[in-house]
Amino acid sequence: MKNRRQNNDGKNAKSIAIASAIGLTAVAASLVAVYGSTTRRLVPTSSSPESLWSFSSSKSDSDIPVNNDVSGVPKESSSSSSAEKVQKPESSDAEPVNRPVTIKAGNILPVEGEIDKPFSNGELVKSETLGVWKTHDGVDILCELGTDVKSMSEGVVKEIRDDALMGVCVTIEQTNGLEAHYCGLAKELNVKAGQQVKQGEIIGKTSDTNQSEILQKPHLHFAVKENGKWIDPMSVIDKNGG
Repeated sequence: MKNRRQNNDGKNAKSIAIASAIGLTAVAASLVAVYGSTTRRLVPTSSSPESLWSFSSSKSDSDIPVNNDVSGVPKESSSSSSAEKVQKPESSDAEPVNRPVTIKAGNILPVEGEIDKPFSNGELVKSETLGVWKTHDGVDILCELGTDVKSMSEGVVKEIRDDALMGVCVTIEQTNGLEAHYCGLAKELNVKAGQQVKQGEIIGKTSDTNQSEILQKPHLHFAVKENGKWIDPMSVIDKNGG
């Protein structure tokens, strides 16, 4: 009886050992399956040796529908982009607003006469009086001493000065953007600084106060500036007489 009990106990122990081994084998197989599934979902975030790994879902981002009710952000059309939402500047072909435009039409000659010495356009010419080479920044219009000098266009008398070389000079800032200089005038003038003048209004008379050109025939030295630069006065004179 005692031997039978011992035999049963041995069989029970052996059965327990076999069951434990089977259980451990099942657990190990489960762990291997989980590990394999995990590693298949890991993808590198870069191609470098030190690449970090992250989980990749089985569906791409484009396959996941947007839940607008949850996010609170309206779904954007695939055809639109943030760049299209930025207001584009106006075309460069558009005409600029309030762009100053110089009106060259309608200017008249201050005196009638032949051009004795033209505008040199920056080139050096020899002065008959001074004997030096210098630019001639205006035109010399031949006329008798005491000839009335008219304003080329309407404007305001910007300055009156008695220059040691150019004599009595009147500068008129015209409403069309040009600046007219009348030099070699008599000291008795018909205008004063700050006065508004009309086109054709007499501002003074020619004289011999222009000492830098005294050896030339009597004339009016007439010069014009546009945007602060000397230009040929004859280029802005209306050929039809204004």
